[in-house]
This record gives sequence, structure tokens and C-alpha cells, in this order.
Amino acid sequence: MKNDILNTKKLGYKFYFQDGDDQIACFGSYFTGKEEVYVNDELVSEKRSINVTSKHQFELSGNTFNVKFEMHNILTGRLECSLYKNKKLVKSYQQSSLFNNPKTSLKVMVGCFLGGLAGGFILISILEFLLGEF
Repeated sequence: MKNDILNTKKLGYKFYFQDGDDQIACFGSYFTGKEEVYVNDELVSEKRSINVTSKHQFELSGNTFNVKFEMHNILTGRLECSLYKNKKLVKSYQQSSLFNNPKTSLKVMVGCFLGGLAGGFILISILEFLLGEF
């Protein structure tokens, strides 16, 4: 795309498909659930979805296109975006916000939890020292 419509600081995934001279750009936010589909920088479909699977349909050059978003693993944030042209799969991509290994993702989350627990304990200890006993 000359002007990348998805070149923003939105939290989410960006997928790009090519059909002849037309570029189809798809965006799925893992933070807000907002999904957008663009054809040649023009918005053709948008909605918010909290479901595991959602679909967008649009017409282009006499063909029916479907874009399907499917969350395969919530723990790793693995999202698949598939493009269908006249009910036939054209291409499919997957992206993940964390690691592809659920065990590694779980270790990261446990580490964050323990770090938050230690930080909270230190904060309470400092406040107790400064303000006296609660």
C-alpha cells in the first residue's frame, strides 16, 4: 500500500492479502476486540467482537470475499486470519502476542504475578514504615 492505513499504534494484529491489483488489509485488536477490513486503503467492514470466531463479508470486482478471524489460543494470543474468495480459501496467516509455547507464556505470567506481589509487599512495607502501623 502506498499509504499504509494500518500503520498506527493500535494494539493488535495486522494481516495483508493480495488479490490481483487489490490489497486487502485486516486488523484485529487483542485489547478492544475491534476488527477492521480495508481494500486499497478503503474501509469495507468493521465491528467489535468478543467471540472466538468472527467473519466479515464484502464484494469486490463481482466476487464475494470473506475474512475470518479465529482465536486459537487465548493464553498465547494466537489469532488466525483467513481470506476466502467465493467460498474458497485464498490464504491464511497466524500471529501471536506472546510465545507460541503455552508453557513459556505461563512462566511469563507467573513471573509477572510474582513481580507484582513482591512490588506490592515492598510498597506496603514502605507505607507502613512512613505512616506507622495500619
